[in-house]
Amino acid sequence: MSNISNFGSFQIKYYISNKTPKIIYVMKKLIIVLTCIAGVVSMTVQAQEMKLEDVLTKYFQAIGMDKIKEWTTVTFTGKSVAQGMELPTTIIMKRPGKIRIEVEIQGNKMLSGFDGEHGWSVVPWSGTTDPQDMTEDEVKALKDEADFEGALYNWKEKGHKAELIDKEDMDGTPVYKIKVVKANGNTETNFIDAENFVLLKTTEIMKINGNETESDSYASNYKEVNGAQLPFSVENKIKGQTVSSMVIDKYEVNKEIDDHIFNKPAKK
Repeated sequence: MSNISNFGSFQIKYYISNKTPKIIYVMKKLIIVLTCIAGVVSMTVQAQEMKLEDVLTKYFQAIGMDKIKEWTTVTFTGKSVAQGMELPTTIIMKRPGKIRIEVEIQGNKMLSGFDGEHGWSVVPWSGTTDPQDMTEDEVKALKDEADFEGALYNWKEKGHKAELIDKEDMDGTPVYKIKVVKANGNTETNFIDAENFVLLKTTEIMKINGNETESDSYASNYKEVNGAQLPFSVENKIKGQTVSSMVIDKYEVNKEIDDHIFNKPAKK
């Protein structure tokens, strides 16, 4: 899969002098409106040609879901960039539903983990190096991150609701737009490349500590890893502004990982 192609928006410019009769101006406006309507109708018809399960089947085939289902662990390491700082980052996942995130910041490590039931974090600059329990909303978010296959796979069995909204243009690339209302109340909208059927963007709406937040994640630079297609670049935006990004150096699949690293550490 190639990176997101940004061909820009097509602009129609026209000029009407003061001497142009009003009827011509009205006709030109009407033609523009009809053209827009035709475009919307065309997009809707194209979306109806593909059903939700058809899009998902092609998506799972494209990313190699049959391989991902066989993985027991996956570790990815790389560098995150936030507020101008480059931060070494490691994310470790293990079935069923365990995850640990390590981010090194100025010689200190920020840690967070989920052992399948409980979530915890260690934030050195908060005034203590002791692990703290996560809030209910934070646990929901981390539990979602620990899902190997993501919300779209077996969405019915997971208690989610999914629907194919439409087919639209995203920065010059046709995409299928699929909305998922998760069992925990959070929602995500996935934008899947209509040609290569890989995930290009995810918009998430979730509650964190009682406040509803919306964020966009852009995935790109897909490469083959153990028979699957995975992104090596992820950019996160809030209200159109980049808040962080991550370049992944490598993925390690089915590496032996002890369960204890996901458990809440003892207080020092």
